[in-house]
Amino acid sequence: MKVEDLINLFREDKPRLASDITHIWAVFWANFKIFLSYRTWVIMETISTVASVAMYSFMGLQVDARRITSAGYGEVGWLSFALVGVATANYLWMCISRLSHSLQHEIREGTLEPVITSLINMRSYIIGQSIRGFFVSGYFMLGVLVVGVGVLKVPLIINLQTALSFIAIILLMVLSYAGVGIMAAGLILVYKKGDPLTFLFASVTEFLGGVLFPLKYLESFPVLYTLAWLMPYTYALDAARMILLNGATLLSPKVLTDVAVLIIYTIVFMPIGLRVFKWGVNRIRYEGTVAAY
Repeated sequence: MKVEDLINLFREDKPRLASDITHIWAVFWANFKIFLSYRTWVIMETISTVASVAMYSFMGLQVDARRITSAGYGEVGWLSFALVGVATANYLWMCISRLSHSLQHEIREGTLEPVITSLINMRSYIIGQSIRGFFVSGYFMLGVLVVGVGVLKVPLIINLQTALSFIAIILLMVLSYAGVGIMAAGLILVYKKGDPLTFLFASVTEFLGGVLFPLKYLESFPVLYTLAWLMPYTYALDAARMILLNGATLLSPKVLTDVAVLIIYTIVFMPIGLRVFKWGVNRIRYEGTVAAY
């Protein structure tokens, strides 16, 4: 076979062997099986989750419940207030960082090149990895809530309506930040470095989002207070607390306002993240650095 024939063969656009749904399922299931194979890690992370909830329960003994009342969620204890914050914050950043961490692993192990040169669409790869992140992170968030409600008897309002409303808020919360995770993944493809973007967003969000304290404490610092309400997580956490602490639903006026803000952030951030990721994939293909580390 002539060299020209080989070049034409590789240039030919072969038809895909399966649908995008099949590709998404394949990526999700392959990575989910890897998660299940690390039993010791799962056990240790579960123990760490239980220990962190226990630590927050002891911290709650030192907090005056009247200060939490000023946050606008009624007569609730600090542990109830903090439990929702910790559960949602951990879930958010485990989901968002999952994609970039997976790409870092592919780069270190030298398996990124087969993934990019395969017939799997990178869009399907992103979605499959993200769905895996939803399930894995959901396991640990569920663990936090089960320990809090079942063991420490934290009085959360859980019924069919609040559960469905809470799940909807969680999905919107993740989608509003998904663009950041996809953007970080695109930068990792090009620069082969760590993930400072996601780490920076996580640190700032946990501090300004009011995970462990009411945002009213920041009113004395106008700049910080304004920044806090510019982050989508602040609205997601506010809606989650109104649902689990006060029994609100998606149809409640205040929750609907938070939902509208989260949808706006999703519409803004998602295209930016996808554009940066596409730029990253095209650049490493052009430079021939797909397999570089």
